[in-house]
Amino acid sequence: MAVNLCFSTLGCADRDLSAVLSLCKKTGVCAVELRGVGGELDFRRMPDFAPDRIGATRERFAAAGVAPLVLGSSCAFHDPSLWQNAVDEGVSVVRTAAALGAAYVRVFGNRAVGERPAAPVIGGIEAVLDATPETNIAVLLEVHGDFNTVAALSPLLEHFKNEPRFGLIWDIAHSHPAYGDDWPAFYRAVAPFVRHVHIKDARGGALVLPGEGDIPIVPIVRRLLADGYDGAFSLEWEKKWHPELPPLETALDAFVNLMKTAL
Repeated sequence: MAVNLCFSTLGCADRDLSAVLSLCKKTGVCAVELRGVGGELDFRRMPDFAPDRIGATRERFAAAGVAPLVLGSSCAFHDPSLWQNAVDEGVSVVRTAAALGAAYVRVFGNRAVGERPAAPVIGGIEAVLDATPETNIAVLLEVHGDFNTVAALSPLLEHFKNEPRFGLIWDIAHSHPAYGDDWPAFYRAVAPFVRHVHIKDARGGALVLPGEGDIPIVPIVRRLLADGYDGAFSLEWEKKWHPELPPLETALDAFVNLMKTAL
């Protein structure tokens, strides 16, 4: 397929790295967004990503022909009492990403707090970038929570408009409640910043297999490709949070088949 497909390990977060790499080989989707390995979400507590093992882990990815595109941190900058912890985690994960050969680290704005809700998010991202000038890792804010509208995101986009190490992960399910079929209005405003795209589907607020819900996945993918988007489309199957969902393999089959129709 002339498109970059990826999946998040959130759909198989209890599996170890060997199982993740095997799934890539089995499905032919050879790029991953790391969000949970061996039941652990914090990269600082994952043995495979410890400083003394990260080189060997990088070699394992290379030998398997799998690209570790994004490291999904848990950093969220809205809570003043946890702000410094989020910055510390972000700095650590950026350095891990650089050692692994990844491209991006994901962070959250999450909740809009106070009169200037974007301010702590801007400050947190700046602090992470300022502490890691030796890397070329981009910090990507996910379209998520209260930061899912043009109005909420605009202060960040304006502030970081000349920062090459900043971008967005467009989670199309998180902008959908606010825009629905008017998704082009959101897309036009954020398009220059979109580096990575989360694909998921929902019906009536409940997650369903890709192609079985109300989210206009195919039109969105076609528009991105027509506009020259060359990043990845990543299936984020949230089985970690919703264990009742079918296995990741089932979702990956639906995802790959749906993406074929977008070409």
